[in-house]
Amino acid sequence: MKKTNLIIILILAVTFGYSQERKGAHQLEWEAHKNNVEILHKKQSAEDIIPLNKTKSEQKELSAAVFGYLPYWEYDSAPQYFQYDLLSHIACFDFGVSITDGSISNPSGWPWTSMINDAHTSGVKVIMCVIEFDNDDIHTIITNTAVKNNFFANVKLTIETYNLDGVNIDFEGLYYDDRANNINPFMSELTDYIHTNIGSDQEISFAGPAVNWSSWDLFGLASACDYIFIMGYGYWWSGSSTAGPISPLEGGYYNVTNSLTNISSGYGTVTQNNPEKLILGIPYYGRKWETTNQKEESLVVEHIGSKTFSSAQSESETYGLLWSLIYKTPWYTYQSSGKYYQVWFDNDSSLGLKYDLAIEKNLRGVGMWALGYDGSRDELWDKLREKFTVTSIHNNNEVPDRIKLFSNYPNPFNPITTIKYEIANPDLVQLNIYNLISEKVAILVNDYKVAGNYSVEFNGSNLPSGVYVYVLKVGSVYKVKKMVLLK
Repeated sequence: MKKTNLIIILILAVTFGYSQERKGAHQLEWEAHKNNVEILHKKQSAEDIIPLNKTKSEQKELSAAVFGYLPYWEYDSAPQYFQYDLLSHIACFDFGVSITDGSISNPSGWPWTSMINDAHTSGVKVIMCVIEFDNDDIHTIITNTAVKNNFFANVKLTIETYNLDGVNIDFEGLYYDDRANNINPFMSELTDYIHTNIGSDQEISFAGPAVNWSSWDLFGLASACDYIFIMGYGYWWSGSSTAGPISPLEGGYYNVTNSLTNISSGYGTVTQNNPEKLILGIPYYGRKWETTNQKEESLVVEHIGSKTFSSAQSESETYGLLWSLIYKTPWYTYQSSGKYYQVWFDNDSSLGLKYDLAIEKNLRGVGMWALGYDGSRDELWDKLREKFTVTSIHNNNEVPDRIKLFSNYPNPFNPITTIKYEIANPDLVQLNIYNLISEKVAILVNDYKVAGNYSVEFNGSNLPSGVYVYVLKVGSVYKVKKMVLLK
């Protein structure tokens, strides 16, 4: 009998393939909050929901899509800080689906009428995000004809009832066979059904993995729906053996750049042929580990947990921000009660580099997990405005009207930092570094420059830790700022 059972298990394993994809950020956060579903706001009416202001949507000054997930546990606090002019989509996380009859359950506190109305008034599309993280349940939903058809009908009903603008499917942990053979037809059928029965302006998308670990036909998946939201985070995760970046731009084999360009393990074919089918998702969160030392890539003693951007950024201002030249992301480290800790996260500087990559590759846009994780801080909104608003892009191409010297980044630094400046007219430019006893320790620029924006790297590897002054001289005008080299 035991032998027979083993044979059955092996047959099933070959047929469906065990799912070896590790848990993603969406699933981990959902598991952490699923037993805390109380929403304190007053119940609102679906009848009061207004449709999307399409004119406002078409007139938005965004140069690309900006797609943000709003998890239910952030709904009470996050919307008050939203800058709706910098968003094109808000995905309401999460709607569930029953494998018994394809019925749909709503997020806690639904309907989110006031937020939907604010978004629609501002021309922001509101998307329902349907989740499932159990591989057996996913298999049933995408292969059982009755469940699947009922699910399609219920998605349509939900969209129409709440005046929504599309659906995002967040199914994670699929069996190998379902990745290879079943998910793409499912998404194609769902897309055709919603477009036919509601309208082609409805948007059908899929939350795709950062890395194709095995069996995904990502080009086929992109063709099966309107676009894929790439979950470009979780490269280092709760089970990693070393501390490291959640979303490395470069470094190692698996990173965001590789995810967009590699044909076998990423979205290279889609990027080359249909970049408008891709949204690059980035993290508004980081992770904290206890480590064996304070060095970059230290071995992990224990994973402590995730940290929102607002929490990590505030804490980094206490302990001092470091910058990884390998991964192009910030991190910080500290010691407490004889133990070492490291926190890796993304800030406006590292996200800006990823935004530049998305722009370079002509992607449909960018997105984030998750809205609300920046709290009341403005840095990340400011970076979106800088990179993706038409007015800002136009202004960045204009000749500066005055001389500016910007704060170096990172600061403190070890050993490399970047200094940016701009000049309004052609002139002789000098940029020098001095120590606190007025000794010149480095000459960075001594040349004639035309009007424009400039950036220069300073490497302090040959200097001791301490405070340094950098001085910009343009003609007879001087600009001075301080920086800290911390080794």
